Amino acid sequence: MNIAEKALSLINNSKASSFINKERFITGINKELSLYLKNMLQIPKTEKILIVLDDSFFKNLKQVVVFTTKKIYWNIHNAYIKSKDENAEASIRGQGLINNKSLNNASIFSKNEKDMKTVYIISEDIQLIIPFTNFENESSLTLTFYDYLSNHCREYKPNYDINGKIFSNIKKTNKVVNINIVSMIFSAMSYLIALIFLASLIFQFIVFDNEIVIYIFILLKAFSIIFGNRKSLYINLLIIIITPLIVYWLKNNELAHYERSVFVIYSGIFILLGIFDFDKIFKYLALILAIISILFMIQYIVV
Repeated sequence: MNIAEKALSLINNSKASSFINKERFITGINKELSLYLKNMLQIPKTEKILIVLDDSFFKNLKQVVVFTTKKIYWNIHNAYIKSKDENAEASIRGQGLINNKSLNNASIFSKNEKDMKTVYIISEDIQLIIPFTNFENESSLTLTFYDYLSNHCREYKPNYDINGKIFSNIKKTNKVVNINIVSMIFSAMSYLIALIFLASLIFQFIVFDNEIVIYIFILLKAFSIIFGNRKSLYINLLIIIITPLIVYWLKNNELAHYERSVFVIYSGIFILLGIFDFDKIFKYLALILAIISILFMIQYIVV
């Protein structure tokens, strides 16, 4: 068993056996799945599909990287490739492919951010950047690419010194933008409605059905999350969960005279979520409080 297979087995514990597959690493490619992928990505019939990485939100093969015996194919949003030869330079964003023969000297790098694992395949002539938003294990992704190149590129000899310098420059740039335009539209609409609602509550220039408006901008935010906007993800999910409870509490506990104040605070917090990354704020706040707590306990024991 090679390195990549070990990494895959840790995640899957079994191979895919049907077209309806719920794993992100797919190694058992049956005839039905192979035909579907070849039609979707226009892969020649002579090429055998070896591994599929499924980065679609619902694991439905809408965003994939496909490794064949001769090429790498992908249809990942915001994937970026730049290639050059003696006479010209070209770059493509989105769906693409690359021949194994072009990657003999390429090195594999990766960058792990909160909402995205990015794989870089770098050489002097090729810069391939593929962002993954739904994979949990960055190491398995990197090992999969490395194992594929080392086994399917003839005379594979990556030049780490040169490629490392290129990678150091590239990783600082914003080659990959990870927000889907549909997600941005839903998110902008949710905050715009929340802002108008907050202004109307304060200045009372429009009379709204408060419950309906609250539900509308919360649902719009939920759609934004589904399409990939993960900023303050966990705090937003918490708000989505507690919104019906708050509305129910206001209606059924004779607290109508507090409703305006509660909704003002509620809408204000929601708007702030679009400005600051509250997940990161609470993570560091929890870390600081944990350190303070530990120091207090140590001080109490010692003294």
